[in-house]
Amino acid sequence: MSDMLELIRKLPDEIEEAFKFDIPVIDLSSVHHVIFGGMGGSAISGDLARIFLGNFPLPMETVRDYELPAYVGKDSLVIVSSYSGNTEESISLYKEALERGSQVLSITSDGELARLSEENGTPIVKIPGGFPPRAALGYLFVPIIRIFDEGGMKIPELIGQLRKLPDYLRKLQGEFESLDSLPLELSEKFYLRFPVIYTSRRLRPVAMRWKTQINENAKAFAHIDELPELDHNEITGMEYPRERVEQLWVVFIEDADDHPRTKLRMQYTADIIRSSVMGISFVASKGDNLVERVFYLLYLGDYISLYLAKNYQVDPIAIPRIDELKRRLAR
Repeated sequence: MSDMLELIRKLPDEIEEAFKFDIPVIDLSSVHHVIFGGMGGSAISGDLARIFLGNFPLPMETVRDYELPAYVGKDSLVIVSSYSGNTEESISLYKEALERGSQVLSITSDGELARLSEENGTPIVKIPGGFPPRAALGYLFVPIIRIFDEGGMKIPELIGQLRKLPDYLRKLQGEFESLDSLPLELSEKFYLRFPVIYTSRRLRPVAMRWKTQINENAKAFAHIDELPELDHNEITGMEYPRERVEQLWVVFIEDADDHPRTKLRMQYTADIIRSSVMGISFVASKGDNLVERVFYLLYLGDYISLYLAKNYQVDPIAIPRIDELKRRLAR
């Protein structure tokens, strides 16, 4: 347990270190599409980048698969992230991007992806290895933002906020590790229940991070969905089977920049489903800017998953089922 706690605590250090990495300069002037390719803990960095870069008129998509979309070609930039460098889906995306003549850049610590990048002379960002991918978010995320800044997008305000982020996260450590902390409270509500995480479409990557951290660290099931879409279908499914729905604990994740109608929908949706589920919590982001608010929520989810792992008395680092699947696929 203490090992994962130390890994969670090192996120601020990772962010600071990532500003020292060598970043290849990519000319974005001829790029019409950006693809972030990867899986698991490596892919979430691309999802998060889209939150902060979404105001720029450059289509961006995260691909968690073996194949690229049909529109990807010579005017596309494909950023392939694989922390280990041996993720087979990511390697497949890298090879296909080369075949289509796309600009391709790799972010990895080592492995086959690093070898292919060096062999083909494609740009690469080398990051420190030796950690679980889900505990390398700073190493995987910051280089993506820097790639766009170095490539001509020029986002000094965002870069400045990221540079100040480590100090903010270190303050949160004391708050989140106290005996009456919010993550401890939410982990107790999730214990022996089914966590359901609802948020706006723009913050779906935050909900996804909560889910995957709960899955891998606590070995527990979690479900996510987004508003307003869930109000057109899932809201009607919160009834049966009653004995299962009554075990749901729903969390609504809110942010100041959510659409006013989405905020209203959260309140009305909670009112409508309240009598069917075990309980409902609202979690609001905190911070002086979008970077702080998003990472407040991300860090909160990391600590929830750690405390939930303690409740279930499981090793938050071990991922035996993923390891077994990889072993079978390698035959």
